[in-house]
Amino acid sequence: MIFPKKKKTEGATNPHQAEYISAVAAEAVEVTEDRLVFPNGILLPMSVRGSGSPGMPNRPWSHVSAATFHQAALPTIYSLVLQRVLPDAMKKSLRARRTLFEGVLLALSAKTGRRPSMAERTMDRALDSAESDLTLGKPAFRATLLTGLFAESGREQDADAARRVLETDLRAKGLVPQRLFYIAERALHHFQPGGKLLPGLDEPVLLIEEATPLMPAPARRVNPPEGAVWIGSHAQEGRDIYFSPVEGFDPAAPKPPHAVSLLLGEMGSGKTTLMRLMMTQRLLQGRTVVSIDPEGENNHLCQALGGKVVPAGAPEDPEICLMHPLQGNDPSEMLLAVRFLVASLGGEGSLTPGIHAALHEAVKRRWERRPGRMSIADLVDTLSTVNAPETAIPIALLRPYMRGGLLDGFFDRPNALLSTDFPQGEWWNFDLSTLRKENKGIVHAVLAWFLYHAITVGRNPMDIYIDEGWRLLRSGPFSNLLDELGRRARKRGVGVTLTTHLPSDLAQNPTSLSLASTALIGRLGPDEAFKFFRSLGVAESEAKRNAERVATLPPRVFLASSSGGRSSLFPVLVTIPPIWLEFWEKMGATN
Repeated sequence: MIFPKKKKTEGATNPHQAEYISAVAAEAVEVTEDRLVFPNGILLPMSVRGSGSPGMPNRPWSHVSAATFHQAALPTIYSLVLQRVLPDAMKKSLRARRTLFEGVLLALSAKTGRRPSMAERTMDRALDSAESDLTLGKPAFRATLLTGLFAESGREQDADAARRVLETDLRAKGLVPQRLFYIAERALHHFQPGGKLLPGLDEPVLLIEEATPLMPAPARRVNPPEGAVWIGSHAQEGRDIYFSPVEGFDPAAPKPPHAVSLLLGEMGSGKTTLMRLMMTQRLLQGRTVVSIDPEGENNHLCQALGGKVVPAGAPEDPEICLMHPLQGNDPSEMLLAVRFLVASLGGEGSLTPGIHAALHEAVKRRWERRPGRMSIADLVDTLSTVNAPETAIPIALLRPYMRGGLLDGFFDRPNALLSTDFPQGEWWNFDLSTLRKENKGIVHAVLAWFLYHAITVGRNPMDIYIDEGWRLLRSGPFSNLLDELGRRARKRGVGVTLTTHLPSDLAQNPTSLSLASTALIGRLGPDEAFKFFRSLGVAESEAKRNAERVATLPPRVFLASSSGGRSSLFPVLVTIPPIWLEFWEKMGATN
């Protein structure tokens, strides 16, 4: 049915209020059984009541705070109205209740000889204390508490699930949540400015210490950190949330010790979309962005923004290879590059003492004759001059990659895609969608070499985004790379963001996990989330509460933590500008 205008003015005390209510409560609102349906969303109203008398130890209101009504992972509003109760009226009610209670205790003592229990004596003292407080002028209030959950059109199931979670939490605290069946329009009168503050529901009486926790503290203004990106709004306070991997969420707070961030969440939680939102803004700020894309989903978007796509194999151009790995400013640095290349091709076990000695002699001879960068073919030719049987193994490993070999496209072509010197403000997207089992080791080694040298040798400030990081964390060359980047990233002005839906892989590498200064945690299964928080050292009870909260998050809502789960969490509703979404859809970068 359509909510008639004459009911909208109910509760107004003057014509100006009636006019305002009529303008705010639009004709388009529809009142159904237990909700209000608007053109673009729904509101699920609910009242809350409790039991007992003021001062009693079992009063449930002492367990409730403002945070109780912001755990539904949806936009939520709650309204608390306090009306001062006359002390005399309240004292009479308490005195009558206390007299009745004492009469029951005396009757039981006289007939059965039973002495009052400790709980009964405690209740008697609480009633006496409440009566004394009122006599001395302590404030008491008649309270109306209404809450409403908002959801966009099409998310009715999410709204119903969030309401059930909130109802369960309130019942666990001893309160009675009540859906406004057939009287949902009372919430509309109550919530809008100028509406009816006391809508005629079952209002309890609260003392001042019970009412104070229900009043939220005023939100503090938080300015954007330097170089921060906008990721959405605070789901409780409504303020904009800005994030910097180097400065964190709040420039007034202590800086994060490391510049490694985690984006966690199961498939469909929105973590990849959040990563694209951050990457795009960093490009607009003139930063260099390096992304590792396991499915090639960012290729078209990267090229449309003027970036370069690096394939997981030899480039098609016969004059271009992936990189020139044998570079160094002195013989010792060149020897390290040679050892890294041989270990990447043959594994750590291939570097025996004899091979170490042969590589040392080859690099020494080459540098004395011609210092500077050399090709794979140069290294093979120099190794052939070393009179040692151990040279056969590195020669066999290197020969396919030398100029003219079957795999020369990786290293030994005239021009290279990757270098430690590259212009700022570009996007480099590593497309791993064509990665094969045969070349996985060498491609991962190329990535590890590039990221390490770009930061430690080139000292280039950049932002590195690793999507589906669980795949790379299981790779040998990448198993310790995150540790190395985390130790050096902050001093080099580098931000590292790791995205994964399997945080258990992070737990297997505790050093990498301990370096994560910031975590944005989307929806995860309760068991997976519990293990994640426990691996961070969070207490079991707190980890369980956090896991239950994470398991009920809707898509695009993340819990932000400035210390990888160790600090207090707050919900962030990720918002993408519509024009950006349209552009991403054209580029095939949306699901």
